[in-house]
Amino acid sequence: MGLQRKLDALIVAVLLLASGAASAAIYCCDDGGRRVCGDILPAACYGQSYREMGNDGTVRRQVSAPLTREEIARRKADEEKRKADEQAQVKQRRLDDALLSSYTSVEEIDRRRDREIGEIERGIESTREHQTELRARRERLQKDAEFYKGKPLPRDLDNAIKAIDKELASYDTIFASKRIEIDALRARFEADRARFIELKSGRSAAR
Repeated sequence: MGLQRKLDALIVAVLLLASGAASAAIYCCDDGGRRVCGDILPAACYGQSYREMGNDGTVRRQVSAPLTREEIARRKADEEKRKADEQAQVKQRRLDDALLSSYTSVEEIDRRRDREIGEIERGIESTREHQTELRARRERLQKDAEFYKGKPLPRDLDNAIKAIDKELASYDTIFASKRIEIDALRARFEADRARFIELKSGRSAAR
């Protein structure tokens, strides 16, 4: 039996003898390097870790000190991070399962990428053709407007020119958004392609 345990057993024996309760529990804690014990939890032990001891000096239970606000906040943050990590893992597993069920090969991913990007590019080409038609119509209307130089334009002609100018001005935004959409598609398919290879390689290695 170590010295610490002998001291605890001695303290317990004295307290039990004083209280006349041979089977009672004794509570001890260390308060600034000083051991404090009692048959009820001493006031000095409030807010600290303490030991519940039997009449033979053995520790029945070790009670940790209450958490500080900082410790509570840190534990809460750790728990939230743990939950977020678990949710991210569950989401990634769902994405992986969907990826593996959607494609059977890397070539299939490439074909899907080319098909979707091709659809957008055909839409862009169609829009460019319409843009060319509008510009030609705008030139014809402008020639008509030259007959009214120095005079107010007829309302129908003025409105038609303004409507075409407004639509033409929107095409720069349309083309820019389509280029962004294509870049996003390329990035997504590249990520899917890399993940597909990683998953297939991992499963092959596992087998």
